[in-house]
Amino acid sequence: MKLGENKLKVKLMKIRENNYLLEKEESYYEIGLEMMNSIGVLDAELRDKLIYTTFYHWIIKDKFNTEQLRQLLSISTSNSHLFNRVNEKHGDGVFKRTFSVLIIALIVYKHRNEKFLTKEELQDVRHKVIDYMIMEEDLRGYVEGQGWAHASAHTADVLDELIQCDCFSKNDVKEILDSIKAKVCIGYYVYIDEEDERMVNVVESCIRGKILNNSEILSWLKAFKIQDYSNKNIEFYHFKVNIKGFLRSLYFRLANVEGTEMILKEIKSNLDSL
Repeated sequence: MKLGENKLKVKLMKIRENNYLLEKEESYYEIGLEMMNSIGVLDAELRDKLIYTTFYHWIIKDKFNTEQLRQLLSISTSNSHLFNRVNEKHGDGVFKRTFSVLIIALIVYKHRNEKFLTKEELQDVRHKVIDYMIMEEDLRGYVEGQGWAHASAHTADVLDELIQCDCFSKNDVKEILDSIKAKVCIGYYVYIDEEDERMVNVVESCIRGKILNNSEILSWLKAFKIQDYSNKNIEFYHFKVNIKGFLRSLYFRLANVEGTEMILKEIKSNLDSL
């Protein structure tokens, strides 16, 4: 089955009207493959409100079996999707990358409840998502006329799911947090669409789940302190703005979490030094 964008849009609208249910002769997986083929379309309604939302309902409500979920995960993490034109700055390829990321997040969320992926499969996903997080430089949030790109926020959603999987070592978890730090500590873009809140989710999950101890979190936080103030150009200013925004969000997220007093003190110390 090959549907053009217009036909797919009409099809998904009808599916939505039918409470995301198909007729008996239709295949959820076949339509899922069609949606994956079109996941990077520039039509924001089709990409976000129809394709992603349909995937959400179908994955959560068990419309795909585990082998089909594996296949969708493989497509989502592939070079043609997650790394599609990844070296291109401010190009349309970003939408295919960032919405493939959201499908990965849904599948990992499903795994956390049903445990159908192997440790090796999850490690492969972790490595690819971290690589993508570090490589992505098109960090636009809402793009006028085309809708959400939101790479850092979407990727943080996957990392938040991954960090809550119980198969990873402390070093694996530290690499996840380091990828968050790498995306906070940039000067070529200033976050304006609450990306900091989504990235803070990953750290909060780590702390609340006691995945790393306070000493390890404190060590991670110390690296946010700026050591070199010699080159105060506009990128340095943007770099500082991003760090301050992230640390402030983290501080208030943890303000009422028991046992985080030393972490809060370190965050405040970092902020005072900026």
